Amino acid sequence: MKAVYLLFLVLYLSICIVFAQEESITPEAPATTTVAATTEPPAPATTTEAAPATTTEAPTTVAAATTTTTTVAAAATTTTTTSTVDAGDCLSADAFSTTDFFPNKLGALDASAQFSVTYSNTYKLVHNRALDEYYVLYCTRTQPDVGNTFQSKTFIQIPVKSFAAIDTRALGYLDLLGQSNNIAYVGNVTNVTSSCSNRTPALFDVNNPNLDRSAYDVAIYPNSANNDPKGVGLGINYAATPLGNAQWVKYFSLFTNQESQADTIYSNIVTDYHTFRDSINEAGHISYKRNITFMNYDPSSTRFNLLQDQYFRNLTSDAGAVLITPPVLQPADPSVMKGQLQNASLVIDLTPATAFQSTVDGWQSWLGYSKSAMEVGIAAAEKTTGSSRGYVNSFDAPPFLRNEQLWRLDLVSNQGALDYWTRGMARPDLMLQDLIQAQFPDYFKSSSRKRVFLRDFDGGESTGTAAGSEDYGCNLNHWQRAASVDYTNTAGDAPDVASKKSSKLPLAVIIGAGVAGGLVGLSCLVTALILIIRKFKNNGSQRFTRLHDETNNEFNQGNLDRDPMLMEENNGQAGGRLGGSGRGL
Repeated sequence: MKAVYLLFLVLYLSICIVFAQEESITPEAPATTTVAATTEPPAPATTTEAAPATTTEAPTTVAAATTTTTTVAAAATTTTTTSTVDAGDCLSADAFSTTDFFPNKLGALDASAQFSVTYSNTYKLVHNRALDEYYVLYCTRTQPDVGNTFQSKTFIQIPVKSFAAIDTRALGYLDLLGQSNNIAYVGNVTNVTSSCSNRTPALFDVNNPNLDRSAYDVAIYPNSANNDPKGVGLGINYAATPLGNAQWVKYFSLFTNQESQADTIYSNIVTDYHTFRDSINEAGHISYKRNITFMNYDPSSTRFNLLQDQYFRNLTSDAGAVLITPPVLQPADPSVMKGQLQNASLVIDLTPATAFQSTVDGWQSWLGYSKSAMEVGIAAAEKTTGSSRGYVNSFDAPPFLRNEQLWRLDLVSNQGALDYWTRGMARPDLMLQDLIQAQFPDYFKSSSRKRVFLRDFDGGESTGTAAGSEDYGCNLNHWQRAASVDYTNTAGDAPDVASKKSSKLPLAVIIGAGVAGGLVGLSCLVTALILIIRKFKNNGSQRFTRLHDETNNEFNQGNLDRDPMLMEENNGQAGGRLGGSGRGL
């Protein structure tokens, strides 16, 4: 209470002194001294989160440029029906019979399909648009005479009972159709990672004169079948979208008369894919999108490749991330490659492990990374980060290196052959879930989902062989629609420099500052009262001195220094942009 009384006494004495001065001193003219503004002009808006200017995000509704829309005359169906026509009856039928031996026709194809089919009563005309080849699939004992309206690459009698999967990517589709045990040959026996078959296919050795070609009805080649009279091409490529490649299951069904089943399989895959795509991309759920880079190294050309195909563009954007578009797509120098990875949040490397001794340390040394250089880079980046400056990734400390986000696609393999190769194209729904889970490990917290293709290389996860056929997921016979995931994430991949720089003041300092602030406030109150008294005492004959606005003018003219937003690349080798992820893009 004594302190309060003392404050009031000081206030009273100040007012009395003012009255005394006013009676003995003649008022002076207004002062001409410039008074500085008591408040600073507002600083320009800054942001510390922005997507790299060179990144592009492919809309999920855009199909590959080489794809054309093709539909079939029959209406789409998503339920499996049983034909009332015995397929065996077709053997004795005339090629131009009026009986329709294909009642369960393929449903309408999506725009992403790279093939089409035209039905006749006893044969199907298949156009492989990826290779621009025609195949006639017939069910009669003898092949039909289709005239000269088109040039057929080959004639295949259906339904096919045995396959030669020269292109082992066919295995994933054949597993889905329940044809795992009907594969007689494969182009590479080590590529057989599936656990769905109870028999081991033999090697399709074209140089073996004793190769039993009667053991298969059709041979699936990666491209054109050349001189194999039973050969057809596949044409799977990364120029297609993920769902575009999944649609090849319908292509295989044409050879086995399983069109209705393939329609259902594809519909289920699309449903789950869209569920997870829409969940992760729902507005406002992910504050900071991750930058993802798919890469590999080609020993034959001694160049790195940063994969930018439509497949990777759509897969990345559908997983809620951004595929970085680097200035150099095929760098030969590791130091140049490091510049392309500077802002990568996740790196997925498809390089053969022998290139870097199969270890994380070997991979980092291979590209010129080191722990000591990373620590120096982090310290330098944090030092230049201020309240209005965003965190700029160091050339030696990119986000994926700081946060240990180096991944590989060899979670399941067989002697170095990837399970991703044999069924990754057939199951984009699984690949999408893996990519989401790699970014956000707690996304599937309610289901404890296990990844299928992606291996946490930085985390020391080991590669292994395929699980039993039940866990492997050979088919979708027991498919249940995936539930939408309600997930939010506000964390970025840049370090929280602000919290590191902040420190708590001692209690004594805080108390002292509070007392000083109180005295300053009291002084301001006294000054304000004095000015008011003078104003009324002089009956408004004097005005307040106007605050000079020169500071504001200089600011508007750009004369004052401003904190840069650091949106452009540095001139040095580092060439970084804000953070490692784009906010809200």
